[in-house]
Amino acid sequence: MTAFRRVAPTVAPVSWMALRSGLRALVTPRRYERGLERTLEPLCHPHRVIGFSSGRAALAEAIRLAMRATGRPRVVLPAYTSFSVAAAAAAAGAQVDLCDLDPSTLGLDRRALQDCVDDRTAAVLLGNLWGYPDRTDDLEWLRARGVLVIDDAAQALGATESGRLVGSRGELGVLSFGRGKCVTLGQGGALLVNDPTVAPCLPDYERESTTRGVTGWLVALLTRACTDQVAFGVLSRVPGARVGESDYDPTFVIRPASSSANAMALDLVAAVRDQLEIRRRVAALWRAVFEGDSNLRVPRERRGAEPAYLRVPVMAASKELRGDVAARLASARFRYVRSFPSTLGAIDRFRRDHCRDRLTPGAEQIAQCVIALPCHGGVGAREIRRAQLALDGVLTPQGPAPANAVAVV
Repeated sequence: MTAFRRVAPTVAPVSWMALRSGLRALVTPRRYERGLERTLEPLCHPHRVIGFSSGRAALAEAIRLAMRATGRPRVVLPAYTSFSVAAAAAAAGAQVDLCDLDPSTLGLDRRALQDCVDDRTAAVLLGNLWGYPDRTDDLEWLRARGVLVIDDAAQALGATESGRLVGSRGELGVLSFGRGKCVTLGQGGALLVNDPTVAPCLPDYERESTTRGVTGWLVALLTRACTDQVAFGVLSRVPGARVGESDYDPTFVIRPASSSANAMALDLVAAVRDQLEIRRRVAALWRAVFEGDSNLRVPRERRGAEPAYLRVPVMAASKELRGDVAARLASARFRYVRSFPSTLGAIDRFRRDHCRDRLTPGAEQIAQCVIALPCHGGVGAREIRRAQLALDGVLTPQGPAPANAVAVV
């Protein structure tokens, strides 16, 4: 069975207790109404929390609300991020400006952001790529111009900036609990609202019916199974599994969080805390591998920022080097390492129907040169050693190895 062993890109297993609650909700769905919202409200206070069927559904609603509250049609998105972000903007009917990124920080390039914002801009989306918090301490000029900030924590659940939870730093925030996220409920997301000007624009979500969420519960169960590398290796080869993929599909359904997601959210706060501790520990191991390397660089943490490390991004010095490293890691059974396949501007249908043309060289560099390494409980010292062995001859550390480096034996 060794041939079927692979390291999953992201795994945040649902507890057996949560799975049991989700199964009960399939039979008695009304018992767990608003479970996701009730769990998150103490964590996200004073924001109002509204549960949705997915993170992209919550994001589409956030963009709609921003446009409705400001009377403006445009939204600024990071030029490189999950394709689901583009799908959400398209579903909301927004006109999009793609803002370039700074490869050294992974955040929005501030000069490019100034160029993107005008009197038709409703909101700017912070993508918080791979759990690295984009900075917010220099964005007051947006609010002075009537532009809302949407803090998208789909990749950054649990991350903080100066003690403030990512997702709660803007007028609107988004959380996601789908597959491949920091913590999963199989499916589900949440919209956070913290702006009195937006509140009157909120629809009556209580009128919409809640689904049982059978598919979401099954996804959560399979995610639990994928904590085993052999099981993941087998499941990842199933046709249609789409492990590690990001797709552009603006035709998704927007509805309230399912009963199973509401039920499985009962231990969500503890799961966020536990998974965050695991990912930060694994991230420290990866950082030790690349410390001082001249050709492969992990972005440094900003002072006061605590990333969530959905994955650990490594920037290669060139596209060719990235290809070599990716192939070597694949041979070591780190199967999915390239992350999002391109910038959002490379999605032809999205660019044609929704975007203004802009040059985004920083985002292009990230798309071509980044390697997004797995950073979860299935990655330990043995897996890190395997990666180091695969990269022998590629790593070029400058000076002595750091004291906390993982020894290759």
